Amino acid sequence: MTAPPGFASLTSFTLKRTKGNNEACNLAGNPNDIEPEPIEVSSKIADVEKLQKCLKRRPWILHDQLINLEKLDRKHLKTNISGENTLPKGVIRGCPSCNKCQKVVAHWRPEESCKPVIEYAPVFHPTEEDFKDTLQYIAKIRPKAEEFGICRIVPPDSWKPPFTAKGKQWESSKFHTHVQQIDELKDLYSKRKLDETVEQAEGNRTSILELDHESDGFEFECGPEFTLRAFKGYAEHFKGHYFQKKDIFTEFRTSPWENVEGEYWRIVQNPTEQIQVLSGHNLEAKFFGSGFPSTSLGGDDQNEYTKSGWNLNNTARIPGSLLAFDHGSAALLAPRLDVGMCFSSICWKVEEHHLYSLSYMHLGASRIWYGVPGKYHLNCEAALKKTFPEISGHPELFHKLVTQLSPSILKSEGIPVYRCVQHPKQFVLIFPGVYYSGFDTGFSVSEKVNLAPLDWLPHGQIAAETYSERRRKTSISYDKVLIEGARDAARGDFARWKNGCGKNGWFYKSS
Repeated sequence: MTAPPGFASLTSFTLKRTKGNNEACNLAGNPNDIEPEPIEVSSKIADVEKLQKCLKRRPWILHDQLINLEKLDRKHLKTNISGENTLPKGVIRGCPSCNKCQKVVAHWRPEESCKPVIEYAPVFHPTEEDFKDTLQYIAKIRPKAEEFGICRIVPPDSWKPPFTAKGKQWESSKFHTHVQQIDELKDLYSKRKLDETVEQAEGNRTSILELDHESDGFEFECGPEFTLRAFKGYAEHFKGHYFQKKDIFTEFRTSPWENVEGEYWRIVQNPTEQIQVLSGHNLEAKFFGSGFPSTSLGGDDQNEYTKSGWNLNNTARIPGSLLAFDHGSAALLAPRLDVGMCFSSICWKVEEHHLYSLSYMHLGASRIWYGVPGKYHLNCEAALKKTFPEISGHPELFHKLVTQLSPSILKSEGIPVYRCVQHPKQFVLIFPGVYYSGFDTGFSVSEKVNLAPLDWLPHGQIAAETYSERRRKTSISYDKVLIEGARDAARGDFARWKNGCGKNGWFYKSS
């Protein structure tokens, strides 16, 4: 039979007929006795290159979405070479009857501490008067704080909002955890998920939007569900057993964060055991409940807190925050909760659209943050490319990278890194375009939200251009925010002009 125009009969097959139904049944019943039957295959396609050329002649195949088979094979080869974790288990989690129990075998090694030698970010202590206007105070400290990229804000002693989650949510509301393998964070980029994503990126440059929509990074393995009370017990059990020394338990309150920091970076850089912890990051407050009082729950005695701009339920929408103009960015407007334990990690990242980030710790042990000033943003990415050459040709994957480089490595590349130690009832402010990371030194509950004061606009423009260049899905419309912000400013100017020109206005009185 002749092939239609444009089609070529490229392959012929000769299949050998089976000897009979009975013999076929016998062979099926005893697979070990099967002898391979000869199958003659003749093909005019001798290699992959000819196959690719053949496929490209087919009009229904999108040529730019073909996977580069040569690169695909290379990536699979690299994945197969990287063996499984051969370190002994330092934490044995779960048993046949329960997936929430743990046995801590590993212990603190103070003699091998790897605490980074870096400077501290500034700490600010606003007065009660300063603290009344959130954005105005941020604008006040920005000239000094922005050069560090990150800073700590200690509220006045009189500002003591109640932690509303320590009620019904504490006992009954459950949240999903993720498993973090701390000893693998230094080179998590080499795991299978990154290889697969690089393969997709190489095979289909136009599909980055889909990749971005599917995942906000290389997800950690899902862990068990916990209530806050149960997770607190799990976290304290881990820390108490891990930091015992010579069979004498180190009390929770007497294990300083400096010791935890040195041990954390020892595990990341020079691990001797597999250390597995759990975390609950980016929990949506609208489902789990915010730790701040809401208007519906607050009485007259809580009005100060329900209406405050420092209440993260309000921060993104307060007058002067441009995010309030983009109603499609509901996910960015809502605060998110973080529940952590000792060594729970935030790997190096930049906030979406280079927005400001404000984090408040409700309770628990200290969290250690690291920040790289925004003006070193590109230097930080260059250091990541140098450390992980596999992603150097794929800048669209930077925001998906999950890795924990030591601040000492960045410092050796001439990139300044600053430490910020956040304690309960304190805020941490992260400025636009800042690469930051961090980890918890024990059980903690914190809450964070994004905001966009007027001075964010230049950073937002850079982020919009970068997203476009890297084919990354956007979360907010920069154009809409810019236009609506300009309209609001014009309305404000008109109102002031009208007030000045009216019968009782200062223009009228001065004439």
